[in-house]
Order: sequence, then C-alpha cells, then structure tokens
Amino acid sequence: MAEHKAYRYCPMCGTALNTIHRTGEMRPVCPSCDHTVYYDPKVAVVMFVRQGDSVLRVKRGGDPHKGSWALPAGFVNAGEPPADAAIRELLEETGVEGSSVTLLDVIANPGDGYADIVIAYGGEAHDAQPTAGDDADEAVFFTLDDLPEIAFYTTNLLVGRWRVGDI
Repeated sequence: MAEHKAYRYCPMCGTALNTIHRTGEMRPVCPSCDHTVYYDPKVAVVMFVRQGDSVLRVKRGGDPHKGSWALPAGFVNAGEPPADAAIRELLEETGVEGSSVTLLDVIANPGDGYADIVIAYGGEAHDAQPTAGDDADEAVFFTLDDLPEIAFYTTNLLVGRWRVGDI
C-alpha cells in the first residue's frame, strides 16, 4: 500500500479500520461491516500534438514542476473515456481543439509520484494558435532543436521516441 494513501475509517460506516491480509495483500478492512478498501490508481492522460516538425508544449503554471515545460496532460475524471480526457485537457491547457487522437502508449508507474498510469495519445494540429489556459503559463510549439527544460518522465519518454522517429 502506498504511504500517501491511507484510510483510517471505513468510508461506508465510519468505524476505525483494521489492516488484514485479504485478496492477496494487506488491506484496510472494516471490523464492523466487513467493507474492504481498495485503492484505485490515479489515471492521467498526456497529449503529443505535432504541427509540422514541431510539438506542442505547455509551461507549467503550478506545482509540480512549476516553470518547466511538459506536454498537455491531466487526470481522467470518473466515468470519462481517456481519449475524451486527452482532448479536454488539450483544450483546457492550450485552447487547441482536438477531434481525433491515436493511442501511443500506456505507461505504468512512471515514477513521478503523481499518476499510477499515464495513457499517451498523439494528434496532429494544422495552423493551430495555442493560448495558455487552465494551469499553463504558456503554450508553444517547439522543434527538436529548440526544446526547453522538460518536466515529467512521460514527456521525456515521448520526446525520445519522437527523436528517433518512433512517433
């Protein structure tokens, strides 16, 4: 169990939880109503949007990695299809409208401590004029030759694939 995820009381009845071995590992279980707490993974999406020989980046307006550059990204809302979340995040952070996306990768445990699963999508933009929005201070297309400081493992991974022509 991750240290940052800890229930102390049952979300069903409010009784203090015990930690016991259940369904293959140690889990919080309510001694009163027998509810088992399962920690759901945090799922994020990231958009790799190309326009010609450039890729769209956002300058992070807040932590984590405030001031660094990343691909447009964010968390998937409950009940939201991940591809729709990618299109939503792209619009919120850059003002660029996406209509179709291609699945590029699913990255488990990227090691940044914020998402457990990151689903990467790609798309093409044509004559897009990005404008920073939501939690982005800037939104700009960059070529491989003028890439700024990069935040997040997933951004580095996807840029690396772009460098070798895999995206």
